[in-house]
Amino acid sequence: MADAAKAAQGKSRLGRGLSSLIGSIGSVATAGQGEYPSAGQAGHVGQPPAALHHQAAAAGVLEIPITDIAPNPHQPRQQFGSEELQELADSIVQQGVIQPLVVAHGVDHGASKAYVLVAGERRLRAAKLAGLSSVPCVVRKAGAAQMTEVALVENIQRTDLNPVERAGAYKQYMEQFKLTQAEAAQRLGEPRATIANYLRILELDEEIRKLILADKLSFGHAKILAGLSDDSVKQLTLARKVASEGLSVRALEELSGQADQSPERQKKIKPRSAHIADLEEQLSQLLGTKVRIQAKNRQAGRIVIEYYTLDDFDRIAQQIGLKMDA
Repeated sequence: MADAAKAAQGKSRLGRGLSSLIGSIGSVATAGQGEYPSAGQAGHVGQPPAALHHQAAAAGVLEIPITDIAPNPHQPRQQFGSEELQELADSIVQQGVIQPLVVAHGVDHGASKAYVLVAGERRLRAAKLAGLSSVPCVVRKAGAAQMTEVALVENIQRTDLNPVERAGAYKQYMEQFKLTQAEAAQRLGEPRATIANYLRILELDEEIRKLILADKLSFGHAKILAGLSDDSVKQLTLARKVASEGLSVRALEELSGQADQSPERQKKIKPRSAHIADLEEQLSQLLGTKVRIQAKNRQAGRIVIEYYTLDDFDRIAQQIGLKMDA
């Protein structure tokens, strides 16, 4: 029971960025009109808990026929995996549509139907597969720009996106709304370093990006390879090695610093102490970027802080208290 409740809670959760976007769109629904469909009304097997019905009424959730909802004309994503849609449809049959869709009045957008979808494309498609005749919705006022932004953010916050796809979604979002990395991070409720790391993936060689799309390389692998942008040959060589041998992120991290050294030289390299590795990890988390501590001896050495864009440099500089001239 606890696991089921936890799963339901996870499915109903909106991403922080999407939730704030939808919350900023004006509501035009009235409370208490309609509730979630019953088994007899919409082909559900069972009903959501009674608590959800009370929450629905309080939030102004309306039960709207699927045939009255037009798709979002600003939806950038056209392909939806049949397997993932079927999984969602099976879940809807068992639990109902836990998270209401967001719609706007069709007349405000020149649609031929009474309503037009703002957010919830996958839920709408899955509901059709599940045999529902209507779905719970919240009606909002939304302009074309808001509908585009909600659709883009909804895609970005999907958990099944490949790192390359997510990077492309971030780029499209920033270009569409002319946002800097910092602005996009604020609106999405994500660390700016996360967006920067994803965007760097788009600069990788096409062959490497294909390996990521094929799940031969993870996001962790991609981050390390992106740090070798000044040596494309090494970058590609290591990517192929990881893909063919199934190497871990840690193994790649070690190879990326030693790949240009001879086997004889590698034998002479002293293993890094756990203390230094722990300090590097702490500094990396603090600054949101890769940090290396290179000790020359017991008393001297250097700390290398990597940055990947000018925005990245400005962020790190501010974080360590460096005053930048206007």
